[in-house]
Amino acid sequence: MKKIIYYCVLVSTLIPACTTLTELQEHAGHYRRYQDYQSLNQVVNLIPLGADVKEVTRLLGKPIDNGFDIRYVLDSIGPNNCTVGAVFHLDENRKVDQKWLDEICE
Repeated sequence: MKKIIYYCVLVSTLIPACTTLTELQEHAGHYRRYQDYQSLNQVVNLIPLGADVKEVTRLLGKPIDNGFDIRYVLDSIGPNNCTVGAVFHLDENRKVDQKWLDEICE
């Protein structure tokens, strides 16, 4: 009986992770094809902090790489006349430590 409970608990904790990963891959694939805001927004929300830059680029394609962050820009201009895009800030190990999707005004 303990084994059954253990396996039920194990499976119930893995299913949401698998669903999230599949969902992430679907949104990333849609973004790569269409470069759309909605898909990129979903990817930004689903990529966990601590993700390696290689994983982000595998999902989304080649970014604008500034060394300290990577960016994916959309063909959109926000209310402040700045390009709209996603920014993934990287720590010293090139892991995502901050992420956002907004106007990039610099």
